[in-house]
Amino acid sequence: MHVVIMGCGRVGSALAKALEAIDHSVAIIDQDASAFRRLSTEFEGSKVTGIGFD
Repeated sequence: MHVVIMGCGRVGSALAKALEAIDHSVAIIDQDASAFRRLSTEFEGSKVTGIGFD
């Protein structure tokens, strides 16, 4: 399954990690590029800096 997550805060980053761990394709969007630090260096999904509802 392909999943897009808006926001890389506590909930978004945890959801991204959990979904990727069970082999889903994950893209995560956040306005603040520094938010992606919550993800591990092993995260293989897409990280997009921007506004998800534009």
